[in-house]
Amino acid sequence: MNQTTKAAEQIHPVKNRIGGVFMHVSNMERSVNWYHKLFGLPDRSSVTDKVHEITMDGGSGLVLDQHGYDRGLSMAERPLLMFQSPDVHAAYRFAKQNGIPIEWEIEQYPGMAFFTLRDPDGNLLMVCGNPGETESGNGSEPMEAAAVRYDGGGTWLAVSGNLTQGELTPEGLVLTGRAVTDESFRTPIRIETTLRLEAGCLRLLFGPHGELTFNYGPSASGGAGEEFYVNHPSLHKTFSYTGKGTVPYGQWVRVEWTIRERSMEIHLDGQLFHAQEGYFGDTVGLAGVGCDNGQVTVRSFFVEPLAVSEGVTHLAVSSEGEPIDELIPAEVCHPVITGDGLWLSYNDQWGDARTKAAYSVPFQCRSLIRTDTNSLVLYGGASAQVKFHTGGALSFIDPITKEETWAEGKGALPNKWTEVIWKMESDRATITVDGEVRLEHTGDFSGCSFRLGIGPDQGSALVVKSVEVVTLI
Repeated sequence: MNQTTKAAEQIHPVKNRIGGVFMHVSNMERSVNWYHKLFGLPDRSSVTDKVHEITMDGGSGLVLDQHGYDRGLSMAERPLLMFQSPDVHAAYRFAKQNGIPIEWEIEQYPGMAFFTLRDPDGNLLMVCGNPGETESGNGSEPMEAAAVRYDGGGTWLAVSGNLTQGELTPEGLVLTGRAVTDESFRTPIRIETTLRLEAGCLRLLFGPHGELTFNYGPSASGGAGEEFYVNHPSLHKTFSYTGKGTVPYGQWVRVEWTIRERSMEIHLDGQLFHAQEGYFGDTVGLAGVGCDNGQVTVRSFFVEPLAVSEGVTHLAVSSEGEPIDELIPAEVCHPVITGDGLWLSYNDQWGDARTKAAYSVPFQCRSLIRTDTNSLVLYGGASAQVKFHTGGALSFIDPITKEETWAEGKGALPNKWTEVIWKMESDRATITVDGEVRLEHTGDFSGCSFRLGIGPDQGSALVVKSVEVVTLI
């Protein structure tokens, strides 16, 4: 092999190597647990992403992807596999030059980019890898642009590098990538920016992982996508809202992101766009703004520190109107008593609020709760027995056989005070929500006895107004 041929192979932008095969799934947590069991891998009790890769022997990964189901895409609109690329922008130009139809334009993140194309039979394929160079690059070494700094109104934004390009104009800072603050901030804070989005999706950034993504996804009308994503500021945890709405294109909009110790709110032009509870205290990081596959002009951007003061206590557990026990929260839940009840959340470690006493079957546990992320877990002893999943499913683990029962679409909880009853009889477990039976599971539970617990899922929050436990005859 001569040197010219060898060099050509080294720089070809699409490798003849499969980086991953896509398996499109409707419930990520259930599928990850299933495949881990199939391959003899360690159990997974909680999954935080809509995409999860399982490393396979032999190189290529098995990529479980829930986005297609969330968006209601047909199978023809879901990629089959992805090819690796050392330079995604070069691969994109190569495909265009060779008349290969591009389906989805380049989507770019720090250190990674991808686009999709179709083969002659219409199979959807993804090219994914190092972003590489845009048209202005020389196709070899990464291009370092001169640093751009912008005073957003007391808070400075810095732009540098080929992945976060910006330009100073009379209207403000024009970005085709991202800009972040010079300094770090600690929650609670308020981030406010006035901007004009021309195309693509808007992103606001804070902390190690925090990201708000507006206008994401496909649009039937050819306009902005209506998917909204929230990445937890201190966790690698994503919450998706597929029909949330959009930031209008071509007009100035004021966006406020308030991150308190136990809640977040997003306002567009003074109107509440999204609210979400969780524990965000003591998160430290840079703040920023940017867009993907488009352009945004930032007229102002500043970060304002806020104050916090809260206390902690326990919640009484009653039986037929009389107090009989206490619900004692773990410190990892960052518990606090508010005017509504016992507020619970957890981020890095499993945690719940649990009774002092153990209760034997048959019993009924009635809880009045509220959650804005459809997150509720009921515990029997140290095990999570009942789980309402953020995707709307409901699951129950048999405490004797460890068999897992799923009820798809039965785990949806309204964002209001909700009565949840967990009833354990000697031969049956029943879950009821606001008077509606959501799940039933038969078994032999006559010897079961455990402390009862309640808590949220990772990155979420839960308010418990009351808990009542009644021993049945």
